[in-house]
Amino acid sequence: MKIKEININDIEEFFDYIDKNIFEGDYLEIYFGRVHIEGSFLRFNHGTLEILNEKFGIIEIDLEELYNDDILLEFVHKKENEDKKVILIFY
Repeated sequence: MKIKEININDIEEFFDYIDKNIFEGDYLEIYFGRVHIEGSFLRFNHGTLEILNEKFGIIEIDLEELYNDDILLEFVHKKENEDKKVILIFY
């Protein structure tokens, strides 16, 4: 699997990546603090992300709050039918 790493320097760059590159059904992994959440992308609106997790159902995450609190570590994106991962790095 191909892996591309992107260092994120500001929140607008992060949100721009989500708006332009992530579509319903894409697989996401979000690492923040000591927590790891994964699932399929549902929607993104004003800094709030909704993903569908197999075990817990729909999880709503305030990405703006995580970013502003400096606890967001990595955001991993894999398109539904591709053999490539993009890792957005925040540290």
